[in-house]
Parts: sequence; structure tokens; C-alpha cells
Amino acid sequence: MGDITMSYPIAPDEDARLAALYELELLDTPDEPAFDRVTRLVTKLLSVPISTVTLIDAKRQWIKSRVGVETRETSRDVAFCAYTIMATEPMVVNDARQDPRFAHNPFVTAADGIRFYAGIPLCTSKGLSLGSLCAIDTKPRAISENQLAALKDLAAIVTDEIHLRERLVLEKKNVYASQQALNELHRSMECQIERRTNELNLVIESAYDAYISIDAHDVILDWNRAAEMMFGWPRKAALARPITQLIFPAGLPTANDPAAIEFMARRYDGNELPVEVRVKKLMIEGRERRSLFIHDITERQQLERLRDQQAREDVLTKLPNRRALDERLPQAMARTRRTEQPLAVLFMDLDGFKAINDAHGHAVGDELLRVIAKRLVQAVRETDYVARWAGDEFVLLLEGSDPTAIENLANKLVQMIEEPMTVGDAALNVSVSIGVAMYLPAGAETANELLKRADVAMYDAKHFGKAQVRIAQSADGAC
Repeated sequence: MGDITMSYPIAPDEDARLAALYELELLDTPDEPAFDRVTRLVTKLLSVPISTVTLIDAKRQWIKSRVGVETRETSRDVAFCAYTIMATEPMVVNDARQDPRFAHNPFVTAADGIRFYAGIPLCTSKGLSLGSLCAIDTKPRAISENQLAALKDLAAIVTDEIHLRERLVLEKKNVYASQQALNELHRSMECQIERRTNELNLVIESAYDAYISIDAHDVILDWNRAAEMMFGWPRKAALARPITQLIFPAGLPTANDPAAIEFMARRYDGNELPVEVRVKKLMIEGRERRSLFIHDITERQQLERLRDQQAREDVLTKLPNRRALDERLPQAMARTRRTEQPLAVLFMDLDGFKAINDAHGHAVGDELLRVIAKRLVQAVRETDYVARWAGDEFVLLLEGSDPTAIENLANKLVQMIEEPMTVGDAALNVSVSIGVAMYLPAGAETANELLKRADVAMYDAKHFGKAQVRIAQSADGAC
């Protein structure tokens, strides 16, 4: 192929960009669902064979998530994304062979090399470009407005994940800085408590975390301003009262435990407050004294709950996703065995969805899936469970339903899905094929086997003409 010298542009904020990239600690890390779901969606929504989430290091391109390619990293001088991070807008190359920047790139000149490329910059909350979300094809092509909009939406999901990690890094820094300050305070109290009492009180009063001092009988000796703000008790009202009477009715953490302990505290208004507590035991003139340093962890727990929810929620329809269903189905089967009430699993696949996507674009297809999801939720009981399995497939779990009524219900769902709907200016018609598998209290099959039976029955429904219901054979082979 000969010696070809490749080059790439360098951003004016390169040092700040690299510093932000390294601080997030995303380079050279294992695959993560938060990124892999997005690259899978890119290949489906844009019908391309390759999609990546890339990060541009000082001299290399490292691939955090990939579909359709095994390469984990390349040199920066052959990376299309080295140009994408220089812009604030998407970079689209319809035919790389006709672009002087990439015509001699070894990934272009190779057999079945890159022809089409579309990349969206992935930026920090301060606007520093770390890498890009890419859609790649081995054939020249153009990208429609709807496809570009979908790619931007998916890039926004990756950007939100990056911003969340920025916040977590910042919180970690703040916690570390606060802990360092508190450790210094501990040493000061142990070595110079009597000589520097006034200086110590000043530090305690200005501390971000609550500081409470108690004696051997748990009676409050000191209560700083942060404790007033955190728990709602004025200092004068708190002094000389047992701490268990005010904020820790369940008792105190163990003294001198080196690790922070999560506790539920009680505020003046009676509301509970999640906190992190460190306790240090001191002996002053032969008398025991304990210092409590208390940090409010409400926001941290909210962030953890939010991430946990996002991991189990389908981005498009807001229904539970496949991971959530994998957790819910074994629980439902266990309840069936305990209550001896049957469980019905309905595996649903839309008929004609691809034709709608091809005719009207993915944005209309996405809105159609949202409408279908809403109809399904409204059509079943509040105690029933509706999940998006993948693409245009949905799964319903109906607990405690009469087996003789399930087929009628499934047929009503077929009729409901067939009702015409309007998305934007488009009048749409789809149908659905449904496979039903019953799980009885005496059943011994696994959750995967139960789902497989419903899936096979759904394919039978499609085979026999679509827009209909098929009941699966029982697990022992009987009809």
C-alpha cells in the first residue's frame, strides 16, 4: 500500500479536553450496557453494519462500545472521529473515497473498507469534545433528516451518561476533600483539644457536615450550625438532651468504626433522613467524649436510584426493558407456585412495522411504538406487567388470570392493535401476532423455557397468516 503519512487536527483546548477525558476514567474499561444499548440501536435505526462510541486520546482512538467491528483501538491519525471532535455539528461523509481527508486512509482503501461515516460529537457539560457516536457503512450512501435526528437523539443519551459521570466524579472529589478536612480535624482534636478550643469551634461551626459531640451517656454537648440546618433542631434546644431522643431513636453507630456507616436519622419534623456517620471516641481529662460527623446522602441515593431505574427502563417507550423482565418473570413464576394461580405469558410481535419504518421513517416508527406501548398498558389490569422485549416485540405477564379467558383477551389485544392510528400526518395500520404460554403451579420449566414456548407460538401465529393468536403446547408436550 506504500507509506502514507496521515495527519489530524488538534483542538485549541486539547489539554483541557484530555484532562476531562482522563478524569472520567472511561478509557480502557470493560463494555457497559449504558453504551452498548445505544450502538445496537444505531445499527437498527440507521440500518448500518457498524456503530461505535469512540474516545479520542492523545495519540489514539479508543472504542468504548462497538457493533460490527472487533477493533478496540486505532492510531489517532487514521480516526475519522479526530475530525468529528473539532466540530459542534455532526460530520457526515457520504463517500470517503471522494473526500481528500480520508481517500488514502487504510480503513478506506481496504477491501470492504469504510465508505459512509456519520459522527456526532460527545461533549462534557463544559463543551469539551471527548469522542463521538458513529454510524459506519461499507457502501456509499446519504443520510436522511430523520436518520440524522435519530442519531443525534442517541448521542444525547450517551452525552447524558457522560454528564452523570461528571457529576459523580465531582461528588467523589467533594467527599474526598471533605473527608480530608475532617481527618485533619480529628488529629487536631486528639493532639491540641484544650490549647486550641476556640480555633476548633470556629472550624466546626463553618463545616459543611453536621458535627455533634456527646458524652458517655449519649447526652449532646455540642451541636454546630450544619446540624441545625440538617435536622431542624436549634442548638439551644438540642444541648443537654440524649441524642437518641432527637435524631437516632434506633441507637448510635459503633464508636471508633473506621468506615462511614449509613444510618436513618430523624428530623425535627419527624421525617427520616439518610445520612453517613463517622464516630470518633476521645478521652479528655479522663472523661469519654464522642464526636459524630454526619453527612446527608439524600442526593447520592437519588442518583443511585435514578441510574438503577434507567438500567431497567426502555428509553423509547418508558416500559420495563428486557433486563427488568428477566428479573420480574422468575418472581411471577414463584408467586404462581405459592398461590397456585396460573400465569400467562403473551409474546407479541407487530406485523408490518418494517414497512412503516421504510415508508415513513424511523421517527414515525418510534412514535408508533410509543402509541402501541400506551395502548397495551391501558388495555390490561394495573397488576399486569407490560415490557418491551426488543424492536417491535412486547411481552405481557398476566398473573392470576382464568386460563379459559386468556385467548379471548389476546384476541381483543389483536383487535385493539389493528385500530387505525395517526402519527403526525401519517395514517398507520399495523397488526400483531401473539403467542401465549401458560405456566401452571406444578410447572417445572425455567423462565427462559417459558418465554421460548410463547415465542415459538408467536412464530406459529405469523406462519398461519399473522394478526392472530396461537396457544403454545404445555411444557410436557400436551396441547
